[in-house]
Amino acid sequence: MMNIPKEVFGYVRVSGKGQIEGDGFERQENAIYAFAESKGWKVIRIFREKGVSGTVESMDREAFAEMLGLCGGTLPTTIVVERADRLARDLVVGELLFRECETAGVEVFSADSGEELVHANSDPTRVLIRQILGALAQWEKSALVKKMRLARERIKARGGRCEGAKPYEILNAAEAEPVKEYILTARSRGDSFHQITKQLNIGKFKSPKGGRWNSSTVFKLYTRYANEQA
Repeated sequence: MMNIPKEVFGYVRVSGKGQIEGDGFERQENAIYAFAESKGWKVIRIFREKGVSGTVESMDREAFAEMLGLCGGTLPTTIVVERADRLARDLVVGELLFRECETAGVEVFSADSGEELVHANSDPTRVLIRQILGALAQWEKSALVKKMRLARERIKARGGRCEGAKPYEILNAAEAEPVKEYILTARSRGDSFHQITKQLNIGKFKSPKGGRWNSSTVFKLYTRYANEQA
């Protein structure tokens, strides 16, 4: 019986506009193909990030966002890069990016070391940052829940609703429940905020501001819905 090779994506990035025509892409791609061949894998597509700094967050990178949005289902859930710094030079940005990959069920391999980066525990600094980010996320959730409780108590004491931006449910009452259900269901199965945003726009659901949906708005709604269920 013939073995079917594992299919993977490759990701390459150069930060300077002047590097786009240089050998940066070729060098990185050669390393990715060589590593994949040594593992018996097949690279089915290379995503090129042109002139983007390593300090730019993942969802603000066009090629990376497209790649992560395609991962899963019948498409690859493994990404190969030449080195870890091709993903991000900023350590915190890198860890945030790895958390996004982990949420989407994606693993990332570095061709130079052969290490799987998303779950790597060999670097004490990275482990520390992951622990700090986890603790910070828990603190933010607790703080948000407390703020919402205090706000509700103040509103109840005044006998009305506080002024400010109206909730999505009031602005788009007819679509509020389907949107809420879709966002929570999509996140529970591991869809990224970029994927959810794309599907909401394809479905032509009204956004809170009436224009196109963006990942930031989806994240805010998801955070509120998740806290309401907590």
